[in-house]
Amino acid sequence: MGSLREKTEKLEEYVIPYGDWFEYVSSPHYSAEIVIYGGLLVASGGADLSLWLLFAFVVANLVFAATETQRWYLHKFDDYPPNRYAIFPFVY
Repeated sequence: MGSLREKTEKLEEYVIPYGDWFEYVSSPHYSAEIVIYGGLLVASGGADLSLWLLFAFVVANLVFAATETQRWYLHKFDDYPPNRYAIFPFVY
């Protein structure tokens, strides 16, 4: 994420991430993790209840974390892009 910074002069100050999927969502790394667990669920055939429960937990946990991250960004930065979604592009 550090390589996505536009300005490297002030490394000790937190900046808004830009580039790649950060143009669409505030937490693209959370989105990628949900896709990974979804792939695990699909690869297993979807017959195991424990994998469904794991997937549900991961989605609930990361959606909550992304919502809080989005709220923090909006509170901390006045110039935060208002068109970014929290975790799922064009959905939420």
